Amino acid sequence: MPPSCKVSAEYMSTSPRLQRYFAGVFLIEIEVDGDGFVEDFMFPDWATLRFNHVPLVGGMTREGQSLGTATFSVSGPRSQEAYLRTGTIRQWGVLLHPLGWALLIGEPARAYANRLADGMTHPAFAKFRPLAQTLFGPVPDRQGELDRLTRFFDGLEPLQDPSARSIAEVYEALYDPDIETVPQLVDRSGVSRRTLERLCQRAFGFSPKTLLRRQRFLRSLIDFTVDPTLKWMGAMDAAYHDQAQFVRDFREFMGMTPSEYGQLAKPVVEPIIRERTRYSREVARELQQGAGWREIKPAL
Repeated sequence: MPPSCKVSAEYMSTSPRLQRYFAGVFLIEIEVDGDGFVEDFMFPDWATLRFNHVPLVGGMTREGQSLGTATFSVSGPRSQEAYLRTGTIRQWGVLLHPLGWALLIGEPARAYANRLADGMTHPAFAKFRPLAQTLFGPVPDRQGELDRLTRFFDGLEPLQDPSARSIAEVYEALYDPDIETVPQLVDRSGVSRRTLERLCQRAFGFSPKTLLRRQRFLRSLIDFTVDPTLKWMGAMDAAYHDQAQFVRDFREFMGMTPSEYGQLAKPVVEPIIRERTRYSREVARELQQGAGWREIKPAL
């Protein structure tokens, strides 16, 4: 029988200056009984930088790429689940939305899609190692750690990307549930279909069609997590034509069926996704109102 664990998760907004990089900042604290470990999985998401106070968390992709325990780990943009194994740990993380990836990393996102990396050894993430080495003090200090993280990213000089405004427009459009097709995404973003395809592969990691399907699927997953009494039929996004289409997407994005997902123990991901859901809905409302980019767009 796996050991029990207690999980605390907090997602928080950042200053307007850092919103050009981050879809969110989070602090996760996991306390596992004794010296044990728990196993769980991460759902599809944007690229994430994770800073751990001790190297007690590792991961594996669906294809079998494994990441050993690390104090600084990176997951590229994901359209698949990734499995994790962790002991007692405190972890700060930043969700890099596609514009943040373009301005801070500058590498083609497609090359890192559904991949894991050790940030302490991978050359693409060398600029973030000083934060990994200085973020945690001898005792937990939420505000002090958040201040150090904020000052570090405030001090970085962003890369130049001539497509920054288009990246921001596409990202905003993906959160609009009325945008269901690639032609609609083309119209909203104001670029040609060919340009959109190249832009999404470079900055988002996937094709426009995959990104739209992933957002449709995640809306359904979020609704079910918030209110399991809905059952899957009640949580299924309105953009789905039928249950068979939803099940196909579930298999593609999570590697399992909805019923298999419902039967799994989710000691880590369930409390995290509930908190993430609260935060994501808050962000989605801001994006639909244009508030999320109000401070950013004039500078792009």
